[in-house]
Amino acid sequence: MNSLYTHGVRQTNSLTADLERLRNGDNSASLLGQISASLAAMHRTIEDYDSMAKREIIKAKQEKGQMRVQKFRSDYAELKGQFELIKTERATAQRSELLGGPSSMLSPSSDTRRRFTPTAAALNGGVSPSQHSESPFRTQTPLPGSTLRESHALHEHSFIQNTETRLDEFLAQGREVLDNLVDQRNVLKGTQRRLLDAANTMGLSRDVIGWIERRSTQDMYIFFGGAVFTFFCFWLIWHYLG
Repeated sequence: MNSLYTHGVRQTNSLTADLERLRNGDNSASLLGQISASLAAMHRTIEDYDSMAKREIIKAKQEKGQMRVQKFRSDYAELKGQFELIKTERATAQRSELLGGPSSMLSPSSDTRRRFTPTAAALNGGVSPSQHSESPFRTQTPLPGSTLRESHALHEHSFIQNTETRLDEFLAQGREVLDNLVDQRNVLKGTQRRLLDAANTMGLSRDVIGWIERRSTQDMYIFFGGAVFTFFCFWLIWHYLG
């Protein structure tokens, strides 16, 4: 129980450090996935510690465990709220940046965005052949330039968000599988120790039984020898003194 509490404290400290890195500008997908997986692992740790605290026999330890569980739950809720708030702020900032900077989307290095940029012919009611052949988003009535750019930017932003969400889910699943493997390893090690203890106990029992049997045989020989010696002494007394 103490080891599980220590593990929970370490998870809390690790999550606090990761959130601090996220506030400082580290927006990598690996960090977001790590935080999501750490939150899921911390939730499982809290549930395990809660179940162990409820099974505690000593009343004082049970109350102490429940207090620790409440502290863990409050820390978990606070950390999760901070993470969601930071993600929302980042998403809002990225969306504002995408919608507020059309010049960056029209840079010469972006062939894809330049391909979907409406030409003068499109603004005048005509459609260029390149749009007929390349643009999958072309409609019968061409949209104004700013609306079309916003539509493409929102589409790309949604795609990036979905990709990050999937990556977070994959990382969380991987962490969960790893935790399950660790738990199974601990269970197997405990089973191995119990089997070794049982084998040692059985071996000791056999040794004790063999020692008792040998001692019983020796006692039987001593008894018969003593009986013969006693009868011989009685015979001597009766023969010479009787």
